[in-house]
Amino acid sequence: MKKLHWIMLGLGILSFVFLTFGTSTDTPDIIYWTDDAPLTWDDFQGNAKYDYRNRDISALTSSGILHYRGCKDGKIIYKVRAYFEKKESWFKEDAHTDYHLAHEQLHFDVTELFARKLRKQLDEQNFRCGEEESFENYIEQYLRNWEVTQQAYDFDTYHSVDKDKQKEWHHRIAFELSLLEDYKSE
Repeated sequence: MKKLHWIMLGLGILSFVFLTFGTSTDTPDIIYWTDDAPLTWDDFQGNAKYDYRNRDISALTSSGILHYRGCKDGKIIYKVRAYFEKKESWFKEDAHTDYHLAHEQLHFDVTELFARKLRKQLDEQNFRCGEEESFENYIEQYLRNWEVTQQAYDFDTYHSVDKDKQKEWHHRIAFELSLLEDYKSE
């Protein structure tokens, strides 16, 4: 039987809010999504987990959507970024193949897709200072949809085992990313 993999969505949805843009989030343990630097197996620096909950999991991609917010000229300002956590992502030797890496990369691409969707929608909104709760609720909707899509990806592809479904997802996500090219990560 083929081994399964999983995406780590953390304790709920991975999302961190920083109140100012001045907060530094650059760390060597985080990779921000870019189309010219795909993931490599060297990026997966966590220890493979062998406990009862994930004994059949061969690789795990820990990614998330980070958003910062602040207030300027009466409007909520924001920055949204898709990221990958090196120390929380891992693989077992049986998954050390280009095929499995492509599956894990697509998890990260799905994260970027939802970051782009969120950027686009936020650009069309007009959240004012004082509406931070509404702003956060709006973002949570996208994060829930992102989580559901990540789970659907694994379910539909049977955690990469179904190669035809894997190809379908690859083409679908590439197409959707291309439609939102104007909103890609900076």
